[in-house]
Amino acid sequence: MVPSKQIRVLLLNDMEKLERTLFRLEQGYELQFRLGPTLQGKAVKVHTNYPAPGEQFNRHTFQTLEWFNPTGREDDSDKFCKLELQIAGSFQYYFGYGKEVKSGGGYIVVDPVLRVGTDNHVLPLDCINLQTYLSKCLGPLNEWLNRLQVAKESGYNMIHFTPLQTLGLSRSCYSLADQLELNPDFSGPGKKYTWTDVGKLVEKLKKEWNMICITDVVYNHTAANSKWIQEHPECGYNLVNSPHLKPAWILDRAICHLTCDVVDGKYKSRGLPALIQNDDHLNALRGILWDDVYPKIKVWEFFQINVEKAVGQFRDLLTAGSKAAKIKNDTKQHLRIIQDPQYRRFGNTVDMNIALETFIPNGNGPSDIDECCNWFRKRLEELNGERFKEIHYHQEQATNCIVGNVVYERIAEHGPKLGPVTMKDPLVTRYFTFNFEEMSLKQEEQLMHQPDKACHFLAHNGWVMGDDPLRNFAEPGSNVYLRRELICWGDSVKLRYGNKPEDCPYLWAHMKKYTEITAKHFSGMRLDNCHSTPLHVAEYMLDTARVLRPDLYVMAELFTGSEDLDNVFVTTLGISSLIRGRLPE
Repeated sequence: MVPSKQIRVLLLNDMEKLERTLFRLEQGYELQFRLGPTLQGKAVKVHTNYPAPGEQFNRHTFQTLEWFNPTGREDDSDKFCKLELQIAGSFQYYFGYGKEVKSGGGYIVVDPVLRVGTDNHVLPLDCINLQTYLSKCLGPLNEWLNRLQVAKESGYNMIHFTPLQTLGLSRSCYSLADQLELNPDFSGPGKKYTWTDVGKLVEKLKKEWNMICITDVVYNHTAANSKWIQEHPECGYNLVNSPHLKPAWILDRAICHLTCDVVDGKYKSRGLPALIQNDDHLNALRGILWDDVYPKIKVWEFFQINVEKAVGQFRDLLTAGSKAAKIKNDTKQHLRIIQDPQYRRFGNTVDMNIALETFIPNGNGPSDIDECCNWFRKRLEELNGERFKEIHYHQEQATNCIVGNVVYERIAEHGPKLGPVTMKDPLVTRYFTFNFEEMSLKQEEQLMHQPDKACHFLAHNGWVMGDDPLRNFAEPGSNVYLRRELICWGDSVKLRYGNKPEDCPYLWAHMKKYTEITAKHFSGMRLDNCHSTPLHVAEYMLDTARVLRPDLYVMAELFTGSEDLDNVFVTTLGISSLIRGRLPE
């Protein structure tokens, strides 16, 4: 007897947006869209980017589904449109009626089908037993089978290899120096192995051992010593393409100089020795930050206006008899500081038209103009004061984070207890790369204004506790680096993709090749640091991978702190399983 087809029904209701609701289905299912009570009697159209038969999937191409009415009733109770689910992945649907093009929608996730053995039998997804191997510890490739035999004999049917690429200086498994090259440690004397050899090993495990092999893809960062990031610094967040990071960079350099001073014993007489052990030392550190570091770098100047310069410009306008231009919007606009996009000290401005509209002299005489300018000056000083208070608030947080980091790394029982502050183990991990010789802080600030130098000051990547995973903490509008809230990975540089491949062509092309190599040789991918990887980047790369391997198994390291947010990633990317972890108690 031929088994009956599995049918699943998705009821559509007006204004029901289900992008954060997971609908997981299997290949071979028929999915029917039916109208709920709120849509009965309306000319509803359902659109989906699930491809029509014979077509290739394109995330941005939608087809309109045809309605079926098997009973021929005049009402909509039996009417449905359907999809025959034959391919794996994440697919979007939306529906609307009349002028409402989108009155609801969501995603469906179709599971991949994994096959193993010489007979190509199915490995059910709920039967997966996975063993992780640290690839860098496996030795030459020709010795791997002996070491993997333990997993086979223990009953595992899936092996997760940590990245097999060339590693960075830190030798961390997830800090890759070259995403395209196989780790040379896997080659032995007289034998250089290639990705083809890795592919043959993976295929042998699949056919002869009935084991699926997956590996990581790391899209969010690259090793700080990657040759290609030095040749293409536009691929990272630097002081040229991300000038909003300049204040944070100045603070970072000041803290680096503080490390040098602590190592040299300059603050020992003020209660801060190199070996930080107790609250007295921590309080001394707080005092030095407030009394020495912050007043020296004056970060608030990047956010303030040059009062005398602005007053001079305003005076010239008044003297010339300039009047405020008519503003179409009747809403009263208030004077505010306009941030200098290049973040120069006192480089900010105000809208002089609003100034002319707000501050009007009582007459045209010199005394009238002087009085008006004085009121204007007073308001600018108030605005500068507001910016000073705002930066003071950020510095309070920065101080707490710096001290908290020192506590964890040097005092806490559950921390690494690094011991004395040294150049190898600085006060705190620096936030930006700096590949120049030692110089004064004043000299370093001059480099910030030289594009050929400033483009190589690259922001490191890391983790922000409790942050919104849908927000990029390195983009404008975020103060994570200035507030020192980043739990920094000093061996890696955060990558800057932009919104589309045209924004950073080299990076997108490089990572696309990386994805294609992985998809060609492995049945699945583990998305490292998925919660901090831009969704549109992960979408693009997984779409690329599924062209080569339609039944791609996708696992993700995903720590959002919310099932609702988890589902944003799961439904958008078509994730099959998640990595979970917990902080130490």
